[in-house]
Amino acid sequence: MKSVVMYGSRYGNTERVARAIADGLRVCGEVELRSVAEAPGTLAGADLVVIGGPTEGHGDTPAIEGFLDAMDAGALNGIHAAAFDTRLDWPRWLSGSAGAAITNRLNVLGADVVTPPASFVVEGKVPELKPGELDRAIAWGDTLGRAVIAETAAVR
Repeated sequence: MKSVVMYGSRYGNTERVARAIADGLRVCGEVELRSVAEAPGTLAGADLVVIGGPTEGHGDTPAIEGFLDAMDAGALNGIHAAAFDTRLDWPRWLSGSAGAAITNRLNVLGADVVTPPASFVVEGKVPELKPGELDRAIAWGDTLGRAVIAETAAVR
């Protein structure tokens, strides 16, 4: 299985989470890790695309929006996908969720979204990941990869 993990990051937290997710996915096959700034052409041949970014203004960032806007309708047809975000430890209705916004866009692009978005929590004035969040990200990546492999095997 080939996975591509795409991320946007402002303070480095989302990049760290993306790297941890990629580490978790590696037990299931090849993984490419890319910033959305270097995105063109990196989704070709992917079985799974994971996209994430920080939650800002109750949604995703302009960098993530621009990356997704550049994709043609149906660009992700037949590709499994999932989304994640980093956000404050507030109720989702209060903080919003970049992961939810990204998931909506993945659906519009024709992706087979395999799981609800995952949120990884930051805290502080200069946001830092809460302890244990990188371990959660590794575990989520592993679980996600295994779920896609199982779903693909069931279809065959």
